[in-house]
Amino acid sequence: MTTRRRLHSLAHALEQRYDRRAPGKTRSRKVIISPYRSFGRDRELLVRGRVLAEKRITRVTAAEPLWRNMVNTYRRFQTDEIAGARVVASYRESVMESVTDGEGHFEIRMAPGAPLDGAIWHDVNLHLPDHHTTAVAHVLVPSPAARFGVISDIDDTIVRTNATSLLGMTRSIIRNAAARLPFEGVADLYRALHVELNPIFYVSSSPWNLYELLHDYMDINGIPHGPMLLQDWGIDDSTLILASHTEHKLAQVQTLVDFYPGLQWVLIGDSGQHDPEIYLRVIQSHPGRILAAFIRDVTPDLRDKGVARILEQSNAAGVEMLYVQDSAEALTHARRIGIA
Repeated sequence: MTTRRRLHSLAHALEQRYDRRAPGKTRSRKVIISPYRSFGRDRELLVRGRVLAEKRITRVTAAEPLWRNMVNTYRRFQTDEIAGARVVASYRESVMESVTDGEGHFEIRMAPGAPLDGAIWHDVNLHLPDHHTTAVAHVLVPSPAARFGVISDIDDTIVRTNATSLLGMTRSIIRNAAARLPFEGVADLYRALHVELNPIFYVSSSPWNLYELLHDYMDINGIPHGPMLLQDWGIDDSTLILASHTEHKLAQVQTLVDFYPGLQWVLIGDSGQHDPEIYLRVIQSHPGRILAAFIRDVTPDLRDKGVARILEQSNAAGVEMLYVQDSAEALTHARRIGIA
């Protein structure tokens, strides 16, 4: 067993011991469902979310004092998960039940029964029979009229996080949704690609603990919503905490491309965390499926040579991968190739 695996096993054992003691701390607090925007297709809806003890995290539209942001950040990451909770999902006549895992997550696959009505978003009702708690999950089903789908990174692609710097990333996580800094022109670019029709999916190695923060950030800055595929930073036998950023993102992007075999794609990322390498692998393994890829330059000049080689390989595979300085340049290229 490697040292890394030993540390993982030790951390897993410690977390299990803490979680066995934690239920007593949650009895006096309301149990809530935190549904995640997810995706589906005509005969299948995927419903995801998490069941937690309520933490009273403020949802804001303006900057707040540092101390309040730090308190909210602590509460986001120090979650009290409700394991083994029964979750009932209902959509039309279809009713399915699942049980949350050790980290409070649940995933339910539903068959709508009759063909869907053509709407892009579908509301699935969620209920916890043992806690008298309800919520609504939003599931995206691409319209047959969609020209393409968009798969986008989040960190340093739609929001400034300085993900390559530990200090910069920490500062970004502490900021609330209103204080997080968007790249200029991001909303214009994504709305031009979306046009209220083409679905957008967001893939990131950020933890699920930041889901509501990212959701509110998109609301505040007018960025089109879409399913988010984040990563579980919990510690258990099946978590992706041991997976690299590359492994996680590549697996999620390939899942989406394979899930919608009739859809072509536009990929958007940045140069900071191997997005060019990931997208090149997707382009090479799915010929004819990728229309274009955009990479935002967020790294020093030393990285440019490596990205340039990847651009050449992508072009050789028949897909234009564009290295851009900002969203305005990306939008200009998108209009040139007829996707915006």
